[in-house]
Amino acid sequence: MTDVENKIEVTAFGQTLLLQAGADTSDVPRRVEELANLYEPALASRSIPRSGQALDIGAGAGWFALPFASAFPDWSVTAFEVDPAQFRCLSNNVQMLGLSNVRCVNAAFHPNAEAGADTGDWLEPVSSANFEPLIGLEPRVIPANRSGGTRASLQLPALRPATLRRLAPDLAKLEAPFVEREIALALQDVDVHLILGRLYEALPSDTFNPVQDKGRREYYLMHHDHVLRRDFEHNTHKTRIGLDVVIAMYNARAFITECIDSLLADSNPEVHLIVVDDGSTDGCGAMVADRYAAEDRVRLVTKANGGCASARNHGRKHSNASHIAFVDADDRVDPDMFSALFEIARYTGAYVTEGEFAFLSVDDDGTEALKPSYETTLYPDPGTHSIGSHSYLWINGRDLCIGQPTIWRRVHRRDFLDQKNIWFPEHVRAFDDQIFQFLVGHYCDKIAHVRDVRYHYRQHPEQDIKQGDERHFYSFNMFRAVLIRSLQEGWRDNEHVFRALLNTMRWSYGGLRSDLKATYRAAAVQFLAMITLCYGRRFSASELDATLIDGLQFLLEQHLKARNGSDPNYGYSRLEDWRWQPEFILMAEKIESSQSPSAV
Repeated sequence: MTDVENKIEVTAFGQTLLLQAGADTSDVPRRVEELANLYEPALASRSIPRSGQALDIGAGAGWFALPFASAFPDWSVTAFEVDPAQFRCLSNNVQMLGLSNVRCVNAAFHPNAEAGADTGDWLEPVSSANFEPLIGLEPRVIPANRSGGTRASLQLPALRPATLRRLAPDLAKLEAPFVEREIALALQDVDVHLILGRLYEALPSDTFNPVQDKGRREYYLMHHDHVLRRDFEHNTHKTRIGLDVVIAMYNARAFITECIDSLLADSNPEVHLIVVDDGSTDGCGAMVADRYAAEDRVRLVTKANGGCASARNHGRKHSNASHIAFVDADDRVDPDMFSALFEIARYTGAYVTEGEFAFLSVDDDGTEALKPSYETTLYPDPGTHSIGSHSYLWINGRDLCIGQPTIWRRVHRRDFLDQKNIWFPEHVRAFDDQIFQFLVGHYCDKIAHVRDVRYHYRQHPEQDIKQGDERHFYSFNMFRAVLIRSLQEGWRDNEHVFRALLNTMRWSYGGLRSDLKATYRAAAVQFLAMITLCYGRRFSASELDATLIDGLQFLLEQHLKARNGSDPNYGYSRLEDWRWQPEFILMAEKIESSQSPSAV
């Protein structure tokens, strides 16, 4: 059996071809699998022009190039293959199929073909009967090892990566082990619309971005079990492939420069900051404007005071990036945190990526301490996947729904937030991140949790979470909005909603001022009764006892007994109770205070 006698039937792009594979067929299963699972789906999801210039670098026997050329006869395809046996199969297959739109080139690409070795004595022109001269350039002999070698190294005919610029391809399929970077850089100033292929090293995601990015280039590049892609990043009103970090700022003069400087320590030009001054009165807006006037990655946006939720939404509306994050003005981050999250986001396509976090405390004498968070026990194992130097593991999105709101250490895909209509509720003035996080967790399925990059969550007495005032009652308002949404969208399971609610009740009740506890208890009874009457969901004694709300089980049973066994009815979700609104509680307090004897 000769190396051209093995024949493999290949079906792709609506074509079924019988291709010669050569004597060594060990690589054929991978090639056929990639054709079916990488190249065909990538092209099937896009509109392919009737004609154009296509390159297949590392064509093998023509596994991609020939089905493509057969399906798109008006395209011109140049197939590069350096291995002599595979090149013979490629040439024979083209002749056998009668494909006049395919040109075969027996060559690879290598950076040393342009510069030569230090000594220069091993770099010499060679001739090849199978090589078709390309734009007047001769092939050259180079070592197979990228880092150089001796004359005894495997010698290959090779071309300069810069040659690709003169070919002006519309589509490029790439399999060039450890030369991907040089080829990508050569294509940066070429208007190639689609790059497909396999990466043998995890390159920075912006390597394949064109110099003049007009939003037209897409790529679909596989690296192990990851795919670097751009299709989800295209949006009619968002044009920049990158990450915008929104900082909601209100009277944060003491902390804001430390926050911004920590973010700018990440030198990634893809990461930009949008600082939203939410009507500050301490001069922090002017300070930011003056200090960062020359920093083109920092943009200051001002607005009338409307609360943290409105500031975050305002910053998002001013963003034109494919990915977005939200941080607090009094916190800071590890220098490369958001670059790492952005890279993992692009290679995995994850809706959400998150880093770790630690509690930052500063003593009166300025001594700092970072205390690891409780997640060190939740996720004790190292990352199970890696991209370059960063490792990560997948966690269930539902874990977010019932956990502490920690939105500030996450990167979100912008199209995900837009499509699911997830915004911060602007009618509330505290804990708006809780429902934002809940909806993200409900819809995102899984999250890439990146190891060894941390958000520094500052602890100080002025934090909202440490104020035991009426703002804790906002949770009832927001959970009711989630329940109404679940009914409108027909969620099949709401147990994560109920569990998150009970956790919130326990946390809020434990931190409330003592004079508000009775009102909160009554509000909780009304809310849990609404859920039972709406869904038929009864809460067990153990669930209610876990909230640590005094007498909750007894009061709820009495309330439901008074309803005399009403059948479940979704209409109960629309009922209102004044105790679910902090504004009404404040109003009641003022009325009670004005009527007390001490006020007379």
